[in-house]
Amino acid sequence: MSTHAFDRRSFLKGALVAGAATASGAMIAGCSPQQPTSSSEAAAVVGPMTAEAYGNLTWSFEVPPEPVDDSQLVETIADDVIVIGSGVSGLMAAASVLGHGGSCTLFSAGTKAVSRGGSNHAVGTKTQARLGLAYTPDTVAAHFNNEIARQGYRMDSRKWWKWINESGEAMDWVTDIMEAAGYTTTLELPYADPNGTFSIPSGAHNFYGPEIQNSANDGEPLLTATLEQYILDNGGSIRYNTKAEYLVRENDNTGRVSSVIATNEDGEYVKFEGSKAIVMATGDFSGDPDMMAKYCNAFADYVAESAGDYDAEFQFGGLMPGDGQKMGLWVGAAWQNTTPSAPMIGWYGFPAPCSDQNHPGILLNVEGQRFINEDTTSVYAGYAISGQTDKKVFTVWDSAFAHRFDTWEGLGNNMDSLGIAPVSADEKAAEFEAGVDEGTYVKGDTLDDVLKALAEKGGIDVDVAKATIEQYNADVAAGNDTQYHKCKDFLIPIDQGPFYGQYNQLGPAQFLCVLGGLRTSPNCEVCDEANTPIEGLYNVGSMMGDTFGTFYNFRVPGQNLGMACITFPYLLGKELAKA
Repeated sequence: MSTHAFDRRSFLKGALVAGAATASGAMIAGCSPQQPTSSSEAAAVVGPMTAEAYGNLTWSFEVPPEPVDDSQLVETIADDVIVIGSGVSGLMAAASVLGHGGSCTLFSAGTKAVSRGGSNHAVGTKTQARLGLAYTPDTVAAHFNNEIARQGYRMDSRKWWKWINESGEAMDWVTDIMEAAGYTTTLELPYADPNGTFSIPSGAHNFYGPEIQNSANDGEPLLTATLEQYILDNGGSIRYNTKAEYLVRENDNTGRVSSVIATNEDGEYVKFEGSKAIVMATGDFSGDPDMMAKYCNAFADYVAESAGDYDAEFQFGGLMPGDGQKMGLWVGAAWQNTTPSAPMIGWYGFPAPCSDQNHPGILLNVEGQRFINEDTTSVYAGYAISGQTDKKVFTVWDSAFAHRFDTWEGLGNNMDSLGIAPVSADEKAAEFEAGVDEGTYVKGDTLDDVLKALAEKGGIDVDVAKATIEQYNADVAAGNDTQYHKCKDFLIPIDQGPFYGQYNQLGPAQFLCVLGGLRTSPNCEVCDEANTPIEGLYNVGSMMGDTFGTFYNFRVPGQNLGMACITFPYLLGKELAKA
């Protein structure tokens, strides 16, 4: 069939037709898809784009596939609950259904259980109590009120407070399963900002075993493997290499979602029927360039060609192609209230004494100028860098920098000293030398030498950069940052040779994924434009709508995993088992 749907490239070329047929007809999964006007036809018809015309456009991902006749089905699988997706959220939902006495089948387009990240934030857990932390909904209320404000109140506060109040139960349930499998649950170290502005509490749980040294980086695969085995041991069924194609909604696409049509590894059609629920846990939509263009346009160019691999674990450059979001739209689900969707940008790689902290020295743009108060987090600095010319950033530090801090904490250091330990100042100095040998850093006897090397790498204005550093050193000597009034704890001089420098440019290497999607109730129900739940349809994980408002700032480390991928799937599975 011809599917001349408007994609991102034709849209950006201005080839979209004014007054194109609305998307409503294409939202009916059981009907033939509409035929949007082709881009070549559009170019001959339209003048300048208008708001009305833009609102009536049909994007390529809004066009559903042709429905499959029952005669084409090679198999029908029926169960109480059908879960789509084998990431943390899907495995957690299925495990919870089974652990609370229900019956469940899980299938996935990938070939295995997958995990990303390793921090799982929860409040009021027995692990926190074991380590002597008074970390409860009451004690952290002010911190989370502050975080909700940082999100501009553009997320669904009901979800946050439900997670805060009930995450302890969910994490303790997971901890019991992990300990039964021989693993230890631990907590990442907190960060105490001298000004208190960017302090980070110790709520991120991760998992440690004899074969795992860095629990924050490598502990999540232990969780997914353990949940996978738990599902099988408790009577559940898992099918891999099986891709969901579309949902079946009864009563001419106005009733209950009762099943999902999928293709197996041979390309044959299989029907999965859920008598209680269809639960989508298919991940984000960053692997679809058209969805990124519509829902997260500012970061559409951060997506790498590697995005869209169903077996992808922790990677930068984007992840999933938005299968669940598309299927929901085709049966009448509404998009979340918050637009654009929240991107997740990771670290840009400059040295800092804490993994969440920004480089505490000086940041320069390609013009050689400072552009930020450097006393912030690495993630916030990354967004500031994204607004600089060509998204380029540079820094210079001196030979004394490594010894400005007694220890250097990294991702994977935790409270009970399991796994990797923080490194000493001498070890960090040795890392700088190794980085020079590897080409990550540059080194020179003088500032001029380092700046010239940085200019060769990224084109920084050497003269302006040198003047900026000299002014900065003068401010440091006087004890007052006259430009950005940085915290005095981080007024670190750059005056003892030899000197080091680093250059980076924001892009796919810092982009992780995008969070959000379908409009979702606090009970994980997928909703329509009237905020009415679509019977039988749920979603969990990164695709849950309105969980974050501006962007994912990592100031609650592991919040997405702990909230959307553990707590909500746990609570949903528990309720569905009882239904």
